[in-house]
Amino acid sequence: MSLLRNNLLKKALRLIPGESYQYLKYIDEQVNDLGIAVATYEEPITITPANGIVQSAENSLYQQLGLDLDRNYKIFYGAVSIKGNEAQEHPDKFIYKGLTYETVKNTDWFNYDGWCGVLAVEIKKDRNNATA
Repeated sequence: MSLLRNNLLKKALRLIPGESYQYLKYIDEQVNDLGIAVATYEEPITITPANGIVQSAENSLYQQLGLDLDRNYKIFYGAVSIKGNEAQEHPDKFIYKGLTYETVKNTDWFNYDGWCGVLAVEIKKDRNNATA
């Protein structure tokens, strides 16, 4: 069977409206002028409503994973291969409704079914920089 016929994300997006967000894939670290290693990312890729969805993390997930109740978590689903810091030095990032999130935990079905599901947490210091 082809991926398009099996793709669970595509089936879900027929029932649940998708949302746009931007995905930033980690490239590597570059040393800046101050001698500090800084993560660099590819240019943002826009994930369209036809290929992605964003959901709030349920309270039960906070309890199950021991997440900090004072943090803002979202679950990003998309037809892209997303990596967290379990697979590389820095997690991939997302921009959603003007806020930046980084991968905490991912479910990588990309090679099997053409999509990933990612739990991500808002980077609060980026919120402060965006509003300054």
